[in-house]
Amino acid sequence: MTVLLTGATGFLGSRLYEELALSHDVVTLSRRAMGSQPIVCDLAETTPDLTGHCFDFVVHAAGKAHAVPRHRRELVGYETLNTKGTERLVTALERLPALPKSIIYISTVLVYGRSEGLLLDEQTPLGATDAYGRSKARAEAVVQQWAERVGVRSTILRLPLIVGDQPKGNLATMINAIRRGYYVRIGDGLARRSMVRADDVAAVLERAASVGGTYNLTDGYHPTIAELENAIAQAVGRRSIPTVPYYVARGAATLGDGINALIGRKFPLDSIALQKLTSSLEAV
Repeated sequence: MTVLLTGATGFLGSRLYEELALSHDVVTLSRRAMGSQPIVCDLAETTPDLTGHCFDFVVHAAGKAHAVPRHRRELVGYETLNTKGTERLVTALERLPALPKSIIYISTVLVYGRSEGLLLDEQTPLGATDAYGRSKARAEAVVQQWAERVGVRSTILRLPLIVGDQPKGNLATMINAIRRGYYVRIGDGLARRSMVRADDVAAVLERAASVGGTYNLTDGYHPTIAELENAIAQAVGRRSIPTVPYYVARGAATLGDGINALIGRKFPLDSIALQKLTSSLEAV
């Protein structure tokens, strides 16, 4: 089959490309050329020209990744790329002589707007209030409404923490801190977090395209923060991780809130980071 993959140069997108390219003709759409059939386009600014192409299915993985915005430009960036960029993509697809049979949108469990919770399933109401979660929820709606209107099968994959070689975001920050020896465990480390391997996401794409629907996609095991920390420490050659009581970390996080309010989110521990390290968030 011929597949259109957006965001192919990103952390997850590059893994999706490797898997898809094993058995399909993959046309990539990203800001930098990727693969043998690249379309170079920034969805944040431009509606792509897909003239001359015909796709069996589309995997839309392009988007501004989750991070706490440091200024208004970054805040607006989520809506510009995640929501408006999705609108530009489906507009381009609709101009083709033949529509794809299906479209997969790579979303996030953060559309639920829950910083903690157990057994979040696909019926959990969407309640995101942050810029990232809202923009992804709106993009989901764009895909679903467009697909229903034009008769294309749509699949939404809501992902938790993504694990793979050379990860980005919070996981990369944790790995670097443990490697350098300035990471500490907060409290007992028994909070649990859902995760999914990047190559497992890649492995289900063809099946997901054929069935449609909305799915939380996890690896089915929700490790504790301590388990994750210990696994990373072993991998990078650290024997142990020092522990600090929660109340000490709470004080440091309050200080971090004040510093970050002045200089942007550069202090490594604030209330947001503390909550992620001490609260469980499990999707099923």
